[in-house]
Amino acid sequence: MTSNGHNIRKSPKHILELSTDEKRAFLDSFDHIFSDIDGVLWNVIAHIPGAADGYRTLTDLDKKLNFITNNSVRPMSDYEKKFKEAGIEFDVNDLVHPAKSIVEYLRNIEFEGLIYVIATEAVKDVIREAGFQITDGPTIFIEESYRALASHIFSKDPIRAVVVDVDFNLTSMKILRAHQFLRHPDCILIEAASDKLLPVGNGIDIIGPGPFTKILAECSKKPLITLGKPGKSLAEIIIKKFNIKETKRSLMIGDTLESDIAFGRQCGFQTLAVLSGFCKLQDIETESNPSKIPDYYADSMADFVEFMNDLNKSKE
Repeated sequence: MTSNGHNIRKSPKHILELSTDEKRAFLDSFDHIFSDIDGVLWNVIAHIPGAADGYRTLTDLDKKLNFITNNSVRPMSDYEKKFKEAGIEFDVNDLVHPAKSIVEYLRNIEFEGLIYVIATEAVKDVIREAGFQITDGPTIFIEESYRALASHIFSKDPIRAVVVDVDFNLTSMKILRAHQFLRHPDCILIEAASDKLLPVGNGIDIIGPGPFTKILAECSKKPLITLGKPGKSLAEIIIKKFNIKETKRSLMIGDTLESDIAFGRQCGFQTLAVLSGFCKLQDIETESNPSKIPDYYADSMADFVEFMNDLNKSKE
């Protein structure tokens, strides 16, 4: 704090600009790595050069590695293929994924009832395969009249949960239908990915599911259960699932301040932003919200190779 009571903005350091002692202290300060994938290990076009080598450098030091993604569009078989192509040994059954987290949450609360799902088929399949009953739609064009609308948004189906994620066929009808289901006092509202924007290419992004879910939460007055980054509910699942006793000894790595870094803060982890994806250095330098400012940053995961080379040279 300054003398006039204002907070001094924390300035994160690039991992390659740390002194030798600081590098050793940083490396010794964490045992468990949680990492985002898109924009960190690979992007829309290809694998990020040297990123896999950076991960191997850390796992060779017995650092435990788990991946956490908000991307529920990509099927599990695709994740398995891309990890293999990158040369990363990782069991996709251990991937922390919005649809899997939803299933885990529903099991934890011993949920029973019908679920209305606004999401991709990949997400619906995961929830169905876990034994839950779901309904969706409608995905049709209707006559532009309130009479026609009413016939599609009002229903007597005993919906007790509404799940919202990315839906390439999202319509106002689905949102209005979800809102009607949420009028029931026992119906809960779950969001998977909460992203405002989804990067889909170099400098190109599209509106994510987050704004639509917030509309439902505000209009229904329902508490929002967020099971994607940076959700508190997901943080609770992660800490319990991986038996994290000392949160500061875990490191969250990601390429977004609002999703990855905020999630790391939510969990009480150390945080590292990489500039190989959505986040740019200017974003870090201008961010004023402490919950979104990383402890460290790097150009990419490939920097960890040079990081370890520097440490090994210092021992000679």
